[in-house]
Amino acid sequence: MKHATDRANSLLAKTFLVGFVVLAPLLPSVSVAADRAFEAPALTVEVGAAWQLRNTAQVSNEAPNTRFKIDEITGEGPYPAGRLVLDWPLGGRHHLRFLIAPLSIDERGITDDPIVFQDTPFDAGEIRTRYRFDSYRATYRYTFHDSERWTWSGGATLKVRDAEIELRQGDLVRRKTNTGVVPLLALYGEWRFAPGWTGVFDFEGLGASQGRAIDAALKLGYDITPQLNLYAGYRFLDGGADNDELYTFARFDSAVLGLSWSFR
Repeated sequence: MKHATDRANSLLAKTFLVGFVVLAPLLPSVSVAADRAFEAPALTVEVGAAWQLRNTAQVSNEAPNTRFKIDEITGEGPYPAGRLVLDWPLGGRHHLRFLIAPLSIDERGITDDPIVFQDTPFDAGEIRTRYRFDSYRATYRYTFHDSERWTWSGGATLKVRDAEIELRQGDLVRRKTNTGVVPLLALYGEWRFAPGWTGVFDFEGLGASQGRAIDAALKLGYDITPQLNLYAGYRFLDGGADNDELYTFARFDSAVLGLSWSFR
């Protein structure tokens, strides 16, 4: 069942991305208000509560190392999550975004089965587990559709991940760190359905046979002032890798609350 779910999630992500690539050139490029959507730099602070729905690891990805579920040791949460975002317009339809999104879990729990991690055996029983996945991203987007109510932009993201899994049992400690650069596709949509109100779809992701990375959010925002926007929403994080070095896949669902300040 787990592998079938992973395959379904991967297929859904790939289908979405292929559909975007095919349909984006066909969407009308209305120049009614291209400069209005991103007319000033904006700084956003987001906080959230993240539930760990799946988190499985094996390091290294071969025997005698065993596959174990971090979420069964640490619990589902919720765990604190947040991010800092700087949106920077370049003029016209061009737009940059810079993002910092840390995520960390450090809990004591019980494992019912022995774990072999980095060729080191850990006994069944109490064990301390640390999981960290910090994300740093730079995104370029181009506004390909802008009308009275709708704005859509798409582009590419360069993501730097800084990840860590650590097991600790008494004086025995083993840690696996992984830092790498991942390219993603980006899609952003705004729906201005009522004065002061905005619905937002925000997606960054990409999938391949070796793994995937997906960060998608649905948000509802309200302009408290012309410079200040308050929003709430749901965020979906899913991804991981399957290679000789490691196997790790995780999913986090979050309820988020954010505040954006526009430097108009």
